[in-house]
Amino acid sequence: MPDDDRLEREINEILDKIERFPDPESRRARARKRIFRRLANAAAEKQRALARQLSRISIGQLMLISFLIILGSFFFSRFLGPVRTWTLLAGVILFVASFAIMVFSRGSSREGPPDGQYWRGREINYSSEPLLARLRRWFSNRRRSRR
Repeated sequence: MPDDDRLEREINEILDKIERFPDPESRRARARKRIFRRLANAAAEKQRALARQLSRISIGQLMLISFLIILGSFFFSRFLGPVRTWTLLAGVILFVASFAIMVFSRGSSREGPPDGQYWRGREINYSSEPLLARLRRWFSNRRRSRR
């Protein structure tokens, strides 16, 4: 009997909710919010993917890229035209910023090695393989696959 009362109560609650069905304007507002939320989640996922890709670039590689941008703006000044000045400026700013990051981050590591983070008894290491090692491995894999 108590189950019958509970079942009857739930049926009555459902019927009451049907009578208070949302009007078309509130349904449209909810649909707009849902679309906006999906777009925001998609944009956030794109940002996370970009951040993952950028996190693989080391400070040394960033300095090398900035140096190549500066040299490229000098050597290709005829082709770049008025963009040459902005390219040179961007290269110099990138070089100075990466140099400052490299210098100031080295100062904190001289105080002593930080304690590593461990999870399930293993040390967590977020550093990736250097670009040169990845390229070397890629070329060696390509040579093996040609044979």
